[in-house]
Amino acid sequence: INSPVAILAQALAQGEFVLRSREGHIVEMTDIPATMKAVVNKRQGDKLVYGVAEIPTPTVSDEKDLVIKVEAAPINPSDLGSVGMLARFGADSIAAGEAASTVTVPFPQALAGMFKADGDTKPVGNEGAGVVVAAGSAPEAQALLGKRVAVAVGSSYAQYTKTSLNNPMFAVLPDDVSALEGASVFVNPLTVLGFIHTTKQEGHKAIVHTAAASQLGRMLVKQCKEEGIPLVNIVRKEEGVEVLKAIGAEFVVNSSLPSFKEDLLAAVKATGATIAFDATGGGTLAMDILTAFDTSLRQLYPDQVHPAYGPAMVRTVYKYGGLDKRNSEFLPSVGVGNWSWAGWLMPFHFAKYGEEHRAASIKQAAAGLKTIFSTSFGTNLSLEDLAKSPEEYLATLQSQTDKKFVVLPNGAL
Repeated sequence: INSPVAILAQALAQGEFVLRSREGHIVEMTDIPATMKAVVNKRQGDKLVYGVAEIPTPTVSDEKDLVIKVEAAPINPSDLGSVGMLARFGADSIAAGEAASTVTVPFPQALAGMFKADGDTKPVGNEGAGVVVAAGSAPEAQALLGKRVAVAVGSSYAQYTKTSLNNPMFAVLPDDVSALEGASVFVNPLTVLGFIHTTKQEGHKAIVHTAAASQLGRMLVKQCKEEGIPLVNIVRKEEGVEVLKAIGAEFVVNSSLPSFKEDLLAAVKATGATIAFDATGGGTLAMDILTAFDTSLRQLYPDQVHPAYGPAMVRTVYKYGGLDKRNSEFLPSVGVGNWSWAGWLMPFHFAKYGEEHRAASIKQAAAGLKTIFSTSFGTNLSLEDLAKSPEEYLATLQSQTDKKFVVLPNGAL
């Protein structure tokens, strides 16, 4: 079924045609243009420009290469570092660029190491889904022509992107998964599975999660429920409490209430949680969680408390986001006992634990795209919409859980 003849038949049935072949292998299925539209950050003279540019379309250069026509790519909070580069370094001086659908700021010298020469360009967009339209000569690459796949390569806000079968963040999507359903395989689902794997590997039995009403947080509620792992959810609005309760969350505490610390302690004590994953990354929240862990362990296991240094059991708060831009604060009362505050990043987690864990997690995420790992989007954007004007550019940086942006580089689906 994956022979060149079968692929050709499939291409013709879809109204496409073979553009090029090599050594008996069909390497392209469709009329791929020499150049394409892509959203980039670019050093241009004394300015940093963000928006749509016409750049060369990627081509196959290795037997395991794949060129993908991008159908859908989400804007995740983790994309805001590149999408929001102009806002971060020149928020007060953003202006419309000379070219259509671009915005610009004076070039920040802090970025001279990243953009070393005039004309240097950096792509944008962590992940996305699309159809393989060109493939290298390797049989396993050839077999994917016409297949919908998901990929994380950092260049998904473009009409085409390129990857390799060797890319660890690559998945062939189930046949019944749409482009929108498959656009978010990696960042959120793999983070959820990574949290749970870390919890088990480090010997904890329950989790605390902040910013828990997010789409990632809702996935974590469902997966923890599936695996029987107690979960304490911290939100900052009563609507978040209602949303999580509606999908089966048992422990939800509102950090905006005067009773927050007491409520958090009660939930931590009820679950025995000793590990937390914090998306806020600033202020006193990590300290509040560590204090709840300490107090809970002192009350639950008084015979395992050192009189000077506190509980012997390990407790950890992992920072995995920076929603709160304030400095993180820890009081001396946190002590010097068996606690830690550390960073956690999904790609580093999977690099640490190896290929088998990564492959199994991607398979699990792809299988759950219609259920546990489903993502809902609120606003569809074209490439041009990302920087039509300074105002519209800034609007794309306002991430909202139920109005998540998705970029459709080749038009409406």
